[in-house]
This record gives sequence, C-alpha cells and structure tokens, in this order.
Amino acid sequence: MAAAQEDQPSSRTSRTSRGELLIRGFNASVTGNAQAFGFSITVTATFGAITAVHNNPTGYQLMGFALSAVAAFSLLNVAAAVFFDSDRARVRATKALLVATATDFLAVGAGVGSAIGISHGLGAWPSWTVAPFAAGLVYVLVQAVEFALGQLETEGRGD
Repeated sequence: MAAAQEDQPSSRTSRTSRGELLIRGFNASVTGNAQAFGFSITVTATFGAITAVHNNPTGYQLMGFALSAVAAFSLLNVAAAVFFDSDRARVRATKALLVATATDFLAVGAGVGSAIGISHGLGAWPSWTVAPFAAGLVYVLVQAVEFALGQLETEGRGD
C-alpha cells in the first residue's frame, strides 16, 4: 500500500497542477477570444444601429455590409503585416492584451458610435456600406491605442 501511495502524486500537488492548468486555460481562452469578441459586438451593434435608422436591409445591402466590415479589418491586417516588425510587437503581448481588452468597451463604443452617426448622416444604401467599414476601422484603431496603453502599463510595472 505504501508503494502505491508513493507512485501517486500527493493531493496537494494534483490540485496545484490542476489549478495551474485551469489558469493557463483561462488565460488562453481570454486572450484568444477577447479581440474577436469585441469586434463581434461592434459589428452586431452596427447592424442594429443601421437597421434602427433605415429599417430592414435588402440582400444587396446585407452583402455590402458584410464585405465592407471585412474590408476594414483586412485593410488594417495588411497594414500591420507590411509596416510592423512582428518580433518587437510580441513583447509582453499577452499581458498587454489583457489590459487592453479590459477597456474594450471604449473601442466597441467608438465603433458603434461612428456607425450610428454615419447612419443618421447618410441615406440607407451608403449607410449599409460606409457604416460597417467605419465601425471596423474605428474599433481596430481604438483597440490599437488600448493595446499600446496596455503595453505601457505592463512595461511600467516591470511585468
């Protein structure tokens, strides 16, 4: 019996290992989904904002909306790939991302706010294409500022 007990880890070690695994899983889940979550909220609320102002969209307007939202994100993705050094950008990225996405409501609010303003200022057809593009751009740009501030915060603490 004593030999069997020696082969099995102590319950304290097992709990610590499980706890560490849970924390790692939580960290991966939060950092892996945080930006997509905020962008999803932005696009969904943008759709609602335009619908509230201009009623139900046609099939063509829906297609314009979807392609325009993707275009904004794709444009910024290309810019990031071309202009930024990925090795330097990874410094403390996980902690900075957590700090940045904790304030993601600013990026979502700015993106949706831009869509609401555009929807009130333009007609139905331009709203369905311009508003999601603007919302995507504003969301990503505000989130970039949040991320930069998050990096400053984590670097300032020496994390």
